[in-house]
Amino acid sequence: MNGSGGIYKFVPDTKGNLSSGQLYALKVLDASRTGSAVWVPLDRAAVRVNSDAAAIAAGATGWGRPEDIEIATSPGGNRGGTNVMYVPATSEDLVLKIELNGDNAFVTNYVKGGVNVNGFDSPDNVALDSQGNLFIQEDTGPSDIWVARPGHGNSELPSEVVRFASLTDCSAESTGAYFDRVGKTLYLHVQHAGGTLGNDLFIAITRDKLGQ
Repeated sequence: MNGSGGIYKFVPDTKGNLSSGQLYALKVLDASRTGSAVWVPLDRAAVRVNSDAAAIAAGATGWGRPEDIEIATSPGGNRGGTNVMYVPATSEDLVLKIELNGDNAFVTNYVKGGVNVNGFDSPDNVALDSQGNLFIQEDTGPSDIWVARPGHGNSELPSEVVRFASLTDCSAESTGAYFDRVGKTLYLHVQHAGGTLGNDLFIAITRDKLGQ
């Protein structure tokens, strides 16, 4: 993997002022890269030169191409209610679930190709709907869009992972999915188009077509 593959957190010295602050990198305590984790502070001078090198020097955990972040607030969960962050690691066919709790965190392999889903290739962008369903877009052509439905009770894993949509253009990639404020419409972009139209697209999918 190139660079540290680290996941970072920046805390400003003064709230609302991003001109100075402390950069942290996530360090999972177990070699499996799952379970309890901590945010380790990085040397302030070193990160101005090379934050990847600073993260590696601090023993931060690395993944293959962390590409996007989606954060939601969970009202319950195994650890009594935390913020939850989802991060796709594109080159590992993996989506991480990271439960945030101050200086600590808990990391789960939420969706993993060949483990709890088959045909899952290069997850790139993620978006949550109001029911906690995680929509995952692939960085490949033709690009599939998957839905990981939240688990039941205190389960750390999704109840199921299903293919929601596929692009028919074998050269195209879907990207940048997000929901409107009321959660009725899913917007997504289609880029690198190479089909008969040859046009990149901006698509809206309404709730009735989402099956919700």
